Amino acid sequence: MLDALGNIGDFVGGIAVILTLVYLAVQIRHNTRSTKLASMQSTMLAAQNVAILPAQDRDLARVVRVGLTTPEELDDDEFQQFRYFLMNMLRVHEDMFVQHRAGVVDDETWMARASSLRTIFSMPGGRRVWDSSNAYRADFQAWLQSELGHEDSPAV
Repeated sequence: MLDALGNIGDFVGGIAVILTLVYLAVQIRHNTRSTKLASMQSTMLAAQNVAILPAQDRDLARVVRVGLTTPEELDDDEFQQFRYFLMNMLRVHEDMFVQHRAGVVDDETWMARASSLRTIFSMPGGRRVWDSSNAYRADFQAWLQSELGHEDSPAV
């Protein structure tokens, strides 16, 4: 009789362990999803914070517009302002690139952002800034170089 009760106890204990493991798996999956969403939201907010700067500052809007199409028309200070703006944009997109590779940023979001980078850094001023920059991850540099149709990484 005690053996039978012991076997029932072992069985119930085994079921409890299985249910606990299932519960933990569900919680981990939920937590992972929540963490990914929070990370993606943070990355998108950083991109928006960069993009809104020219909308809030008429002078910066002009510097970015002229800098992209005819950077030689900017004076030295304006070009540095333009360069720092684009470098900040690159930093945000480098982070997004890493998060995309890690599966945090989805393909659709990344493809939309990648298209913007291709457009901006294919323009004369964007290309000039990119060609003078090398402070980025090697995999990000290689990716953008291939997107721009150039094999060499940028160098200062």
